[in-house]
Amino acid sequence: MQMSLEESVKRAKEILSESEKIVALLGIGAVMECGALNYLNNEVIYRIEEKYHRSPDEIMSTGFYSARAERFFQYYKEEYLADSCQPNDTFKALKALDDDGRLLACITQNTHGLEKEVGIKNVIELYGSRNVNWCTKCRKHFSMNYILQSKGVPLCDVCQNPIRPGIRLYGEMIQNDVMTEAANACQEADALIVLGTNFYDSMVRFAINHYRGDKLILISKHEHFRDKKADIVIHEELQKILPKLVLS
Repeated sequence: MQMSLEESVKRAKEILSESEKIVALLGIGAVMECGALNYLNNEVIYRIEEKYHRSPDEIMSTGFYSARAERFFQYYKEEYLADSCQPNDTFKALKALDDDGRLLACITQNTHGLEKEVGIKNVIELYGSRNVNWCTKCRKHFSMNYILQSKGVPLCDVCQNPIRPGIRLYGEMIQNDVMTEAANACQEADALIVLGTNFYDSMVRFAINHYRGDKLILISKHEHFRDKKADIVIHEELQKILPKLVLS
């Protein structure tokens, strides 16, 4: 029998309170509630194609970055880096779990860096971070602001070589050491909590394949037919639910 929202919240709270090694999986929904855009949204795709005459995934590809670096960075600065967002109560709740010593890891597909901004210690950024950029020659690191303030293709202030964005571009694989770290965290976890995505997501499927426990909680505003694989499913805004599970 399907549980009511109140029952689901109560049971999820019990599961988290009993768990000592929680792994949180963060999808795009987590940062959208903080004001970020979803570049898979049809309206966003249409606007980008109208303005740049390319789709977002084409521009954010290794081929486009290599062949048309100036055009790439125009888009990257005007759109991707200008997509501002701030941590909300979801991230504050995760930080509280971390402070309590029960958040084993945050595994995220997002590149906004909100997890680290609130001070969560173990963040596994599958797709990298827009806050970490480096010189392709001397490997010096540069901030997002340095990229934003540069003209044209950003260059290293030491050796004048191009700076590489710190995010995974389309066509690139996730680094093996990052995947290994994520797999190890999931194997060690005694509870998985999926936030802002669904069980069809490749990140979630990867995590479940390595998870050895039996406590799966999913919180997402949008429904998906595979959600029923979770032990607890709550279709609501994360910022409304997660603080109730952790802070109250």
